[in-house]
Amino acid sequence: MGKTATNISVVLGLITIAFGGFYLYTQYTNSVSEYDVSDQTMQTMLERTRVFIERDAILKKIALDIDIFDDARFRYLVSYSTPIVETTIGREDPFADVDTR
Repeated sequence: MGKTATNISVVLGLITIAFGGFYLYTQYTNSVSEYDVSDQTMQTMLERTRVFIERDAILKKIALDIDIFDDARFRYLVSYSTPIVETTIGREDPFADVDTR
């Protein structure tokens, strides 16, 4: 690699690192400014939290009746599936020569 190509590679590398640093810096400043919460935003968050808590209370009141699964029709179900037979797949040594007999 020639001296010119090396210099160009170093300069391009430094530019890339500088651009990456600038990008990360701007992302950091954007994320810091997002936490600036106004009263309207706070009220919206509190309202959504209240709705969530109400729905959670409604869901906790639900009781499922699972006695139907104790019925004899469910306990004595028969499986008609065919068992799968284990077979070997491939060769023992995949890199060995193939026997052409």
